Amino acid sequence: MTILTPYNDPDIILRFSRGDEYAFRTIFNAQLQPLCYFAHKILGQKEEAEDVVSTAFAALWERRVQFNNGNAIKSFLYITVRNACYDLLKHRQVVNNAQEAITDITNEPDISIDARILQTELLQLILSELKSLPERSRQILEYSFLKEKKTGEIARLLSMTEAHVRMEKSRALVQLRKLLLEKQLLEVVVILLALIKR
Repeated sequence: MTILTPYNDPDIILRFSRGDEYAFRTIFNAQLQPLCYFAHKILGQKEEAEDVVSTAFAALWERRVQFNNGNAIKSFLYITVRNACYDLLKHRQVVNNAQEAITDITNEPDISIDARILQTELLQLILSELKSLPERSRQILEYSFLKEKKTGEIARLLSMTEAHVRMEKSRALVQLRKLLLEKQLLEVVVILLALIKR
C-alpha cells in the first residue's frame, strides 16, 4: 500500500498548480524543516537559512503552473535553495573584500566624512524606496533591518506566523532589490553595507 505524501498525491499537485493555497501550505509544511536544515548546513546561520528557504518557496509559488509532479517540485526547491546559498556566500565574500578595501581609505578624515555623507544619502534613498512597498512588507523590513528584530519578535508584533513573516520578507526584498537594480544602486549598496558594519 502506497502512503500518500505531498509529492505523490496527484490531487495536491494538481490543486497546487492551479493556485490552491491549501495545497501550497501542505507542500510548504512538508518541506520547510528539511530545507532549512539543508540551507543551515551550507550557510551556518539559522536566520539566513530561513530567509533563503522562504525565498525559494516564493519562487515556487510564482512558477506553480510549470509543475505537474512532486519530484519536479522537490528538485526545484533543493536546487533553488542550494544556488541561493552559494550566491549568498559569494555576496559575503564581496562584502568582506569591500570592507578590506575601504579600511585604509576611511582612516583619512576627509574621505571618511565623504563616505559617511554617501552612507546617509543612500540610507535615505533606501528608506524612500521602502515607502513605495505595501505597508506590511515595509513594516517587516523596517523591523528586521532598521530595528534589528528577529523573525519571532516580528511575528508577535504583527500577529503573524513566523513562516508568513519569512515569506513576506522575501517578497519585499525581491521588490526592493528590483527597485535598486532599476536605479543602478545595488553594487553601491554592497559598499554601503560594508561601511555600516565597520
